[in-house]
Amino acid sequence: MKYPTILLFLLLFTACEKDLTIPKPDPANDVSYADHPRHAEYQSALEAYRKATSSPGALMLIHQAGEPLWAGAAGSSNLEHQTPMRTNTQFRCGSFTKVFVATLALRLVEAGQLGLDDPLADLLPKAKKWLPSTEKITLRHLLSHLSGIYDPTNESNRYRLDLVNDPERIDGMSIDELMEEYVQGEPLHFEPGTGYAYSNVNYWLLGQIIEQATGKSLQAALQERLFDPLELNSTYLEQRDDRNVARGYSDVYGDGHLLDVTRWESAEVDGSAAGGMVTTATDVHRFLLALMQGEILVPATLELMKQVQLANCNDASCEYGLGLELWRTGAGIGFGHNGSTAGTESNAVFYPETGNLFVIFKNNGNGSDKRFLDDWMK
Repeated sequence: MKYPTILLFLLLFTACEKDLTIPKPDPANDVSYADHPRHAEYQSALEAYRKATSSPGALMLIHQAGEPLWAGAAGSSNLEHQTPMRTNTQFRCGSFTKVFVATLALRLVEAGQLGLDDPLADLLPKAKKWLPSTEKITLRHLLSHLSGIYDPTNESNRYRLDLVNDPERIDGMSIDELMEEYVQGEPLHFEPGTGYAYSNVNYWLLGQIIEQATGKSLQAALQERLFDPLELNSTYLEQRDDRNVARGYSDVYGDGHLLDVTRWESAEVDGSAAGGMVTTATDVHRFLLALMQGEILVPATLELMKQVQLANCNDASCEYGLGLELWRTGAGIGFGHNGSTAGTESNAVFYPETGNLFVIFKNNGNGSDKRFLDDWMK
């Protein structure tokens, strides 16, 4: 799991602000794939996955060469209101957001507005007051988690406890304020470029770099260069009324009872370049397929995006490109990303050898075994 959860700390604190907003999905936009020749097989597997992961609901999209696209939904998007999961239900996709943000950054590199080897000290001068060695950290290091920057979401007990105790405060903090409160003064884990350590702070900074380079908010820059051209009409990054977004749940006490943890995950990720994207399975499919088929970046940039960036990487834990994870599976090598929040998990992977692709969402923040997809992706 690439995006950290706060479950260990939720064990200690149980106060929850109840959200009484009733979801109002539009059934007219819910596409049925019941006439797909493998609908029963796929739907059965999705339901089995939902039950095996103790998730209220799940979504799955299967793109296989030689057959029609299929998407299905199972269970509920909101337990309180018993709202059925639909194929068009929006989800917080956690760290899959990084693929969108990295793609936009690389488009700016292609346009000459950014350089992969530009130092952070030049790209974002104010970072000097928060971090050491900003003259050695480059855009490439931020994209590939080779910067060595401390990550409070993974490493700071104080950050996690503050998030649980006072989500309103964390929700209202700017990136500058988060950096000053939780990152400033922390040493790097290694000399930039010499090691790999996943850090959401890399993408906090990338969001600011993109805004500075474009003169626009990250939402507006994404809208102009990715969302609108690809017609991703159900995808956004900015904070919005989330009544149509699936609620997130977690078995906090390990007793089989699911707690709605949406307030914690929304406080942490909404609007964040590290994990705040709200989207649908079909929008993720459209975006990832366009990216991998060379419709967004030039071929050389796309190949660089897929390459593992750590020179001495010798195990799966560091197989990360420029915003893309390399997946070694029973179906071969794929490229995509995992995303997790306190109450959701998302995964989307493309397999270059076959052209196959899957997207899978669920609204329980635990990890999951997705090997059942291997046979379909071969």
